Amino acid sequence: MPENLENTGRQKVGAASQPVDLPDLASLGAHRPVILVADDEALIRNLVTLLLQHEGYFVLSAADGREGLELSRQYPGTIDLLITDVQMPRMNGTDLCGHLLEERPGIKVLVMSGADIREIVRQNANLLFLPKPFDGQTLKARVRAILAAPVPLPALLRPNGHSTLIPEADGDGRADNEFTFEQPRED
Repeated sequence: MPENLENTGRQKVGAASQPVDLPDLASLGAHRPVILVADDEALIRNLVTLLLQHEGYFVLSAADGREGLELSRQYPGTIDLLITDVQMPRMNGTDLCGHLLEERPGIKVLVMSGADIREIVRQNANLLFLPKPFDGQTLKARVRAILAAPVPLPALLRPNGHSTLIPEADGDGRADNEFTFEQPRED
């Protein structure tokens, strides 16, 4: 295992707005999904990065939302999926999602957090959510499912812009990784 996990899989953002010198994977003739991971917790960011790299994904890694936005703007190719923590310094994951969904139409998004799940879902109602802590198998399965979907999942989940993704709670009151759909009430 690398001694310096802090920089494993990390692409540094330069001070200037120069494009990141990374391979254009499409020109190499192979489709290797590109995933941008943004999390301010180095251990989680590096573990997610390593798990996804081990699965064959090309991973761009950022320490917060602002760094993730800069990295996205400098990366010349397609970014297939954003995986972001919700609560981060400088720019939170909700704002990062908003920028990337606008700047990169078609990008798929998975938000993750260990904070109160109801509040996170309320703030990110039309985004897929992965509660922390999670295991590697759950992460890999969720990423495979999201990338296999023909269109960004929020568009599938909210075709009319009104349904809401709600995490189901286990008997202990904690949310698990299953979700139900709730249609708005006609008042």
